[in-house]
Amino acid sequence: MGCGAQKNSQGLNDKLRAKALEIFRRIDINNSGSIDKDETQKFWKTNFAKVNTQALFNAVDFDKSGQISEDEWMAFWEIVKKSGYTDKEIFEELDNLMEGKAWVQFRKVDEFVKRDLQRKNSQVQEIVKQNSKRKSLVQQQQSFHQQ
Repeated sequence: MGCGAQKNSQGLNDKLRAKALEIFRRIDINNSGSIDKDETQKFWKTNFAKVNTQALFNAVDFDKSGQISEDEWMAFWEIVKKSGYTDKEIFEELDNLMEGKAWVQFRKVDEFVKRDLQRKNSQVQEIVKQNSKRKSLVQQQQSFHQQ
């Protein structure tokens, strides 16, 4: 996967967020709000399921808990965007995932996370927290509109 010519510090747009969430929810077959390796292997079926699962968890399971929360998943895609990948590139990769194609390695994201491990204040954890806050706000708004 290539990288866009210009680095873009903007986060994911609504369309990309919705697509990423759709894939997460498709993988999260028990609707627990997190995905584990069994669910992920079932998602990929026989398309190198174990290899894809391991690559996904290496990249996205920031806290190395063996579970990927929705917040970690969305933070990962935010970091992809902040690492300079274009909306078009991200959308293509999300489409490929939706079709069950192989997980790709986002080298710039891997480098970002590696550097982040050496920081005193983790930017990765801050992005995860921001996604958690965003999700809570959306849930509150939805609850308010349902009343």
